[in-house]
Order: sequence, then structure tokens, then C-alpha cells
Amino acid sequence: MTDGQERASDDRLRLRGLFEATLDVHRSMSGDETRAAVLSSAGSLLRSPDVSLTDEPPLKGESTLAAPVELADRRLWLSVSGRSRTEPFDESDRVLLKGLASVAAVALANADLYAEVERQKADLAVITRTLGEGVCAVNRAGAITFMNPAGASMLGWPDGGSGDDGPPRATETPRFLLDPALRAMSLRQNVVSDDTRFERADGSYFPVTLTASPVIGDAQPTAAVLVFRDTSERWAYEEQLARHAFMDPLTGLANRRLLLDHLDHALLQAARTGARVAVLFGDIDRFKIVNDNLGHQVGDEMLRVVAERLRCVVRPGDTLSRFGGDEFVVILEGVTSPEDAGRVADRVLQVLREPLLLSGGHEVVATMSIGMALSQADTSRDDLLHDADVAMYRAKERGRGGQVTLFDVDGMGGRSAGGLDLDTQLHHALEREEVEVYFQPLISLVGEQIVGAEALVRWDHPEHGILTPAHFIELAEDNGTIVAIGSAVLEQACRRAKSWLDTMGVRLQVGVNLSARQFQLEGLEEQVAAVLQSTGIDPAQLCLEITESLAMDDVGLTSSVLTRLHGLGIRLAIDDFGTGHSSLGYLARFPIDVIKIDQSFVRDIDRDPVKSAIVSAVVALSKAIGSTTVVEGIETLPELQQVQGLGCDTAQGFYFSRPLPAAAFGELLRSGPTPHPDLRVLRNELLNR
Repeated sequence: MTDGQERASDDRLRLRGLFEATLDVHRSMSGDETRAAVLSSAGSLLRSPDVSLTDEPPLKGESTLAAPVELADRRLWLSVSGRSRTEPFDESDRVLLKGLASVAAVALANADLYAEVERQKADLAVITRTLGEGVCAVNRAGAITFMNPAGASMLGWPDGGSGDDGPPRATETPRFLLDPALRAMSLRQNVVSDDTRFERADGSYFPVTLTASPVIGDAQPTAAVLVFRDTSERWAYEEQLARHAFMDPLTGLANRRLLLDHLDHALLQAARTGARVAVLFGDIDRFKIVNDNLGHQVGDEMLRVVAERLRCVVRPGDTLSRFGGDEFVVILEGVTSPEDAGRVADRVLQVLREPLLLSGGHEVVATMSIGMALSQADTSRDDLLHDADVAMYRAKERGRGGQVTLFDVDGMGGRSAGGLDLDTQLHHALEREEVEVYFQPLISLVGEQIVGAEALVRWDHPEHGILTPAHFIELAEDNGTIVAIGSAVLEQACRRAKSWLDTMGVRLQVGVNLSARQFQLEGLEEQVAAVLQSTGIDPAQLCLEITESLAMDDVGLTSSVLTRLHGLGIRLAIDDFGTGHSSLGYLARFPIDVIKIDQSFVRDIDRDPVKSAIVSAVVALSKAIGSTTVVEGIETLPELQQVQGLGCDTAQGFYFSRPLPAAAFGELLRSGPTPHPDLRVLRNELLNR
């Protein structure tokens, strides 16, 4: 392994450790536990035996590294030292410690607030035991001599589980308490279990973590103290993570990953039994109209209602999946003929004929175009999905209104006609001036003003109307037209930004996304420089965005390209942050000016404390490395208020504005009473459209 690879590996481990530390220090509201978690995390992440959190800054020295922890009423210093002289601290260590100090500041502030609440509660009532964990003592005879109220409550024992400091009112000690206690006394050491179950008085079970410690008296164990914690919430969270890995979070159906796994298994089973597998590939007709006219929230609700109806008609044992967007796939096992699959498809169409009643009083009729394909002896997973997809497009060609088409290898052996048409037409889109740039405003969360815009490509197709990137970008990547399209978007965006400055005095920063092919293209720096010169735009007004996954694909190339681009005076952004596996060390080394937090962390952030904690940590880390934070995908007022409270700098999303054609965006800029239009003016303009 090379030095670079070793450093990359170390940085990945550090970033993983930092995110784990973020969760650890927020897991408890106790100030001592939070401090302990901070100290433990600092020592572990920076491989230093001596760690302190003090009021006074430590003495400066090469072997000591410190970072301030800024609290509302005081400043603490988090310092580490004692690391081997052969491994001196470097810049990555400093950035890492600053990030941990920022996380610690938030956690300690929360802990202080919680402690104040607890002190006020203590004034109202005198309690004898305050531990949230269950604590009980078992003597050598196996009898319970103490059980605190928390433990008794977990176990559902009456009257708090015990009398006045006396033993619990139980006829005998349950085995789940007795066995670890006797084992701890026998071994004379702690017995720890992170995965066990306790039984409540009503016969139900709950998961716990347990530590049994022997009490040594006169050189002999006289008792054991058991400390246990109900981990139901942790298990629920882990189950939620597992569901997210294999289930679609919007509909609760199997996601693409789980679908592909089930399809592989079904084809193997069919090969052994001689049965056949059918795939139904369904796409909701005119779903884009609902999204565009009623908004994404209503569109999401429509997808959930459709999913519930589909659940009612698939057979037991069949796999129903949301494949992506408005596409649903059903795997039918053990079919013997196309008629078997056709009957399920007919039930799908039938159950969708009843109008869908959505929030806001909207009534929508959802029809679906369905393509069917049946496996043959040598059919692969990808072939079967491809055939069903082609048949689905053929069903749409027959008329959107609920059509079912069976894949015919003789008539549909190639790609769908629609796909071939788009492929051909995409090569002529630029020369026909069909590629258009829309702009979505970026809003300052401090002054509530438009401070920038993201340039988003649209294809004004002569037959299909305005197409979003989801309909053609993947195709453009495949056929190579993405480079020409990206160049056109870059030039149009720069010309518009220069025009707004010249005609209205509005100086906006415009963000332009770079595709993987563009980023890896020889001469990218020269191309950008040429656009800057030809359009006359101030380089500081241009912000080029690359995705987090693209940035980490080839770290050496990324660092080289970004450094050269930054030398032109432009700004650089990491887009969709949080969806990849970036290293904090590399982010600190890259010349990154903006970190754009992916919209998946924003959806329902006002009701999801985990997402809120993650966004808070990213904001703190971003500030630690001197970057600006942009939050994507704001769609509701509660989401906006939550990210404002977390200290985010800038936001964009449908709550403020959908992407607008350049002319309409210019009208919004002209409507403002100041060079930066007020958010209220922007909202009123949108509502009146």
C-alpha cells in the first residue's frame, strides 16, 4: 500500500470515527457522559493518551494540539497530547480536532440545558434515585436486595418493584437477573451482554444491555450489582436503518436493491423447478403533470396511495417494488403462462380506476402503463427487466390510460422506440437550440434575500415539451452529448449572470453542475477560462459544482483539477454532500468554498432528530474548514425553520421557488425593491403566477 493510500485509509477511518463521535456525544444528555464521550472520542480519533477539557488553554508545544470549545457563557479548551514523537500532529489532525470541538460545543450546550431542567424538576420533588438505567443487587444466596425505581418500572413490577429500600416483592429472582449475577461472582469480574432480553411482569420481552459487577468483601464476592438499559429505541433505530437499506422510504415497498436480490433468487429457483418468472413493469401515466401542478408533496402522497392499492392485488409471496420515480415492478414466481401474469396486471389496472383522494381536496385518477415479460431458460435478471421496460414503453405508445403489453422478442427485440428517438434527437438538440437553462434561486437564511442561483438544464423537446434531466441526462452520458450540453449550460449561465449585473445591478453567484465526463475532460481549465473571457463575467460569480461521489472517485485527479480551477478565481462546491464517502482530511485539502447538504437529510428534518443532528454536525464541520453551507430541497416552512435554527447559511428548494426560465427569473429580480429581492416579494410573485 502506498503512502497516499495509507493516508486515504486513515482519513476515511477518521471521518467515520468523527461521525460516530457525533452520535456518541449526542446520545446522552448528561454533562459528564458528554464530556467523557468527547474525551474518549478525541483520544481515540487522534491516537493520544492524554486528553483534557479545561477552562484554560494548554501550554503550546509541538506535542500538544488544542482547539477552543465555544459555549454561550464560557470557552473551554479541548487538548490532546502524549502521541508518539514519530507521529507528530499535522494539519489534518488540527482540522479533525476543530471539527470535534464544534460538535462538542453543541453537545455540551444541550447537556447544560438538560441539567438546568433536571435541577428545576428536583426543586419540585425529592427523589432518592435518578438513574435512567435499571440497577439491582443480588446477594450470594441469589436473592434480590435492591431494585431502583427505573429498573422496577422496566420490569413492570408493582409498587415501584420494592418496598422502602427493601427487596422487590417477587417470590424468586428471575433467571435473567440471577444467572449473570452468579456468573459475575463466580468469575470475580464484570459480565457484559449487549444482546439479551428481559421479561416483564406481563410476560412481554424487551432488549437490554447488561453489566453485572461482583461486590468483593473480605476477599470473597458477597453480591453482584446489575446495571441494565432498555435498548428498544436503539433496536428500533437499527431496524429502521435496515429498512432504509432494503425498503423504499416513501412507500415502504421493496427498493431496487431488494428487488434485484429477489429476482436473482426467483430465477435460480425457476431454473431448478422448471417454472417461469414474470415481471410486471408499471409506470404511472402523466405523473409529471401532478408533480408540476400540485407539488412534490402531493406527488409523494399519490405514490404512497398507489403503493397501498398495489399491495392489495399482488399475490402472497410476490415481490412488489418501487423501482424508482413513478415506476413500480412486480415479480411473479411460479407462473405457467402469460395469462397468469395478465390476470395480476388486470387487477392492478382495476384497483387504480377508482379516483385517489389526496390532501388539499385533490382528486386524481391514476392510470398505469404496464409491460410484462416472462423468463426463458437462459434469461438473465437484466434481460428480464429490460424486456418488461421495453414492453412498458410500447404500452404507453398504445395510449396512456391503462394499457398492458407483453414483450414480443420479434417485434421488440431492441431498445424501446421512444428511447431510440430520444437518443437520435438528443444529438440535434443543441443545433436546434432546444437546450435551455432554468434557474433556481439560492436564499440567504440571514437576510432572506436571493444571493445566487443554480443553473439547471432543460430540454425543450418539440413533441414531449419541457424535459427535466431525469429524462435525458443518463442517455446524454451514454452517447457522449453530455460534454456539449454541459458546455452550453456553462456559457448560458455565465451570460445570464453578466446580463443581470449589467442591466439591473444584481450581482448573483450562479452555480453550474459539472458531469463526470466534463470533470475528467482534458483542458477543462482552459474551457472554463475561455467562457469567463468570452462572457465577461467576474470569476467570483461562477461556482462549479461536483458531486461528493465524483470528488472521491479519484482523489488525486480531484485535487489537481480543483486546484487549477480555483486558480481562475471561481468558487467550487461539493454537491449532494452526505450521499458519498468523503474524508474530512480531503475536504480540508480540497479548495472547497461551498458544501451543499443533500435534500435527503432535509426531508422531514423537523421531525427526525437524527437528521437534525447530522445536519448540525455537517454545518459545524463546514464552518471549521471555512466553507459556506447550502441546504437543498427545502419544501416546507418547518424544514426552513429547523435548518435556520441549525445555523445553515443558504437554502434552496420548492418552498422558495421552482426552477424558472431565465426570463421569469429576471422578472423576479426586477420585482425586488433592492438589488437583492426580498423573500416576501419572491413568494408573492410565485403565488400570483
